[in-house]
Amino acid sequence: MQPTRDVPIEPCFLEQPPFNRDYHRAIASDVGLPFYVDIPWPEDIPGDDQERLIDLAERILSAGGCRIGYGHQEEIRQSMVEWAPDRDENRDDDPGFWRRIVFSLSPKERNFGRLQGELEDRHQKAQTIIGWARDCIDEEVLREIEQAQIDDIEQAWRDTAAAVATQRAIDKFESDPPAELEGWTRFEAEHEAVDVAYHAKNSIPSVAAVFETADGTLDAQEFTLEEWIDSGGNPLEARPNRYCVSSDGDGAYARLRSHLLTFEAEPLAADTAGEEQAL
Repeated sequence: MQPTRDVPIEPCFLEQPPFNRDYHRAIASDVGLPFYVDIPWPEDIPGDDQERLIDLAERILSAGGCRIGYGHQEEIRQSMVEWAPDRDENRDDDPGFWRRIVFSLSPKERNFGRLQGELEDRHQKAQTIIGWARDCIDEEVLREIEQAQIDDIEQAWRDTAAAVATQRAIDKFESDPPAELEGWTRFEAEHEAVDVAYHAKNSIPSVAAVFETADGTLDAQEFTLEEWIDSGGNPLEARPNRYCVSSDGDGAYARLRSHLLTFEAEPLAADTAGEEQAL
């Protein structure tokens, strides 16, 4: 389940372990990361095997309806009450365990699939729900529910790894802007406010730049080449043609990089680029 772990997860209903050894290295490789890069734990997924069991039990309750064969939480309650006395009720260490846990489940927990209480309490409830499900719900349905959980966990890791790879690319772009990127060409801007600037034909001849604003923060905007030239290459005076935006990361360099990658720009003709280079 986690990229830092080499031991495959023991499945509850699936026939094979859901993740193989070196799973984390495979994810890193898929998104272009070196195997040694740490991937932070994604939000909103189980943090360990205990939490995974709780999440799986909640998914089973949430499935509800005809899918698991019980159309209402009252039907689930009745089934659990009938099941508990016959389920290993004579445990030497805790006789009556299953029945006690079944009766501790509230209608809200059964109806909405959100287990309440301390972690250990929720884990015991989850164990009880998994045991009941194993005996009372179609196995193929349970495998589908667990597979959906595994798919969600894997996708969360892949999304997080992709975000890490993107941030590394943004950091590299900021520290060492490439000479060319998707039709855009970097040039040396003369104005002191400009950190980095690119030009291209983006529908019309354009300049995209990261520059320092009057309040000392960095911004990223696109200008028409004509506006850039008329302002003397001063981004503080030129009227923007487009604001650079990004869904990949924060900061002016993330926005500029995203902007350069978004539009199908073409390199400027030599004579047009020469006008700008003369600034």
